[in-house]
Amino acid sequence: MKTKLTRQQLALIAVLLIAFALLKGGLIWWYLQHKQQPATPLAVSCANLQAGCQLPDGSRLQLDRAPQAATPFGLTLRHGSGPAPAIEFSMRDMDMGFNRYQLLPHGNDWQARITLPVCVTGSRQWRMALKYPDKTWLIDFDSR
Repeated sequence: MKTKLTRQQLALIAVLLIAFALLKGGLIWWYLQHKQQPATPLAVSCANLQAGCQLPDGSRLQLDRAPQAATPFGLTLRHGSGPAPAIEFSMRDMDMGFNRYQLLPHGNDWQARITLPVCVTGSRQWRMALKYPDKTWLIDFDSR
């Protein structure tokens, strides 16, 4: 026995299918927006970057001299594992433009030559963000 659907029933089914499609589309959009977000950056304290800092993964970050604006200095990440990290520098309370450096392999280490810009306010309070694809470490320091 065949049952014929009325126009009201067909309209209700159409509305329910559209509502289901919108809900599904919204959930997919939300998932795609949130799945790529990196983990919350972890603050790492370092008293003396020239002496070196032990990072949470066991690697060691060290500068070849005290950081000074407009004067190049070397940065070495010893025993860094995984993909090449990048380092971004910013001031704690102001935008200093694009200051990103890609570390290059040097034996078992990663190295970069860094030049910090001069801040017109005279501030020397910097934040270094060591960025990996799955984590970011923040290190605050002062330049001379």
